[in-house]
Amino acid sequence: MVASLALAGAGLAGATEVYKPSEATLELYKAKCQQCHMADGNSPLEPLNFTDGKWIHGDKIEDLAKIISEGAPGTAMLPFQSQLTPEEIQALARYVRSFDKTPVKESGGAKKAKPTAAKAPTKPAKTPKGE
Repeated sequence: MVASLALAGAGLAGATEVYKPSEATLELYKAKCQQCHMADGNSPLEPLNFTDGKWIHGDKIEDLAKIISEGAPGTAMLPFQSQLTPEEIQALARYVRSFDKTPVKESGGAKKAKPTAAKAPTKPAKTPKGE
C-alpha cells in the first residue's frame, strides 16, 4: 500500500510539472514564433493564440510538431522543417504546448468535423404516361 501511495504521489507530481525550455529553445521561439504568437503565446488573434485551449490542428506535442514542421496550408503558418532540426521542432512544440494550462484531451488530435450521413441514391421521379 505504501508503494501504491508513493507511485500515486509521483504521478501527481509529474502532472503538475512545468516545462522549462532551454535558452536555445527560448531564442528559437523569439526568432521564429514570437512575432505572430506573442512572447507569452497570448496572441489577440484566436487562431494564433496558444493560451486559450483552442487547438485547430490538435493539442498533442506530435500535432504541434507536425504543424511547425510542415506548416498549415491556407494560413500564414509556414513550414520550418528546412530551417530547424527535428529536435528543435520537438522543443518548440513542447514549449508552445506549455503556454496552455489545460490538459491534453484523451483523444488528442485535431478537432474533426462530424461525418455527414451518406445519402441514399435517389430514384428519378416517374413521369405520368403521355407526357
